[in-house]
Amino acid sequence: MEFLRFVFSSFWVWLGFIILVSVAGSGVIELVRACRRDRKVTVVRMGTQVQMTVENATKEDVQNTAVSAAAVPEREEWENEQQ
Repeated sequence: MEFLRFVFSSFWVWLGFIILVSVAGSGVIELVRACRRDRKVTVVRMGTQVQMTVENATKEDVQNTAVSAAAVPEREEWENEQQ
């Protein structure tokens, strides 16, 4: 309670407290973003060629994506299945 009285004792003390809290909060947010990994694996098949782009992904993510991409039929095979 004494702390709150001190913070609200003056406009400038209150403003300084708000600035410190916002700076500390933004630092925590940036730390969480840095720790959280955005995983992205992109597979593009053009005929017989396969291009894979990996960004911040684990080996397991890459393997799962490669298996999923191999299971997708070629465009011609897919069109034949639709007819």
